[in-house]
Amino acid sequence: MGMFISTVTGFFVVLMISMAMFIHYLRVGLDSKSSVRIDPKPTEKF
Repeated sequence: MGMFISTVTGFFVVLMISMAMFIHYLRVGLDSKSSVRIDPKPTEKF
């Protein structure tokens, strides 16, 4: 029974860590404000 509980707990911890890393990627890696800093909108129109 102890092996089952430790396996389920370990899997749950790994699942939570991977979910936290994915949410962190979505919040920081896909930040739309950084696109303006890297490639600003042109001021003149062609």
